[in-house]
Amino acid sequence: MYGVFVSLDCIAEDVESSVMPIDIDFNPVQGRVAQNNAYQNCLPSAPLSHWVQSFWQLNVPSGEYAYSSMPDNCVDLIINVLNPQDIFMVSPFSSSTVFDMVGPVAYFGIRFRVLGHQGLIAAPLGEWSADDVPVSDLLSSQVLHKIYECFENPLPFNIRCKKLGTVLLGAMAYPRVDSRLARYVRFCHKNTASNLSLSDKQCGDFGLSSRQLRRLSQQYLGLSPRELARVFRFQSMLKTMNAGHAKTAWADHYHDQSHFIREFKSLSGFTPYQFKRLSVLYNKN
Repeated sequence: MYGVFVSLDCIAEDVESSVMPIDIDFNPVQGRVAQNNAYQNCLPSAPLSHWVQSFWQLNVPSGEYAYSSMPDNCVDLIINVLNPQDIFMVSPFSSSTVFDMVGPVAYFGIRFRVLGHQGLIAAPLGEWSADDVPVSDLLSSQVLHKIYECFENPLPFNIRCKKLGTVLLGAMAYPRVDSRLARYVRFCHKNTASNLSLSDKQCGDFGLSSRQLRRLSQQYLGLSPRELARVFRFQSMLKTMNAGHAKTAWADHYHDQSHFIREFKSLSGFTPYQFKRLSVLYNKN
């Protein structure tokens, strides 16, 4: 997503560093927000960056708006800035999801790295994502109270990020990640070509059967193994498009150009041409 970016390099430097749950350099992107200053993004430094990919805020102007969110394999914790009791989790999805909003309103988000949310939420994602479990059942009352405190008074975006970062670091625990699932996630992130196989023979390289992989992926990632791989490939292509190299780069990811366009529209809701020119935040009137 294009917008205002700030760095966050001074959060709790005395906190002991640890290895991120899945050690991949995956920084997903969203689409273009055309409205000035409507989107802000903040990248945390280590050790918080081992769990959290970014903080973000979407400021919606007056009127009826929709926001088309792109799949990115991540979990987001989203808070209404003016009403922090309005707090909810968004689990990974495999095609664009449209959120309707009536402005003026501002939403603050914490985007976790792949499986990074497990540092804060012990329950496997598959146990709460499908049933719309309230955040109060996933986070301790103490952590929720500290999050609410960060929204009691108006604060500049970067200051609020620092305060929330301190809260998160105080609550994070190193999550247990199934090593077999971790191997598959790393494989998908590294191999974004379109010829991915999920036969028992290939799954054996990860230390499990195809059936076990499907079960673990749905339970902990909220997506099937193939959906996870498709989104990694889609995100890789988005970054390539942002860098201005999309004309021929699709050949590294898809069988042919028609396959690329069909897959891109299936995941984003737009053709590549439309996506580059439209705003993902748009007025419905």
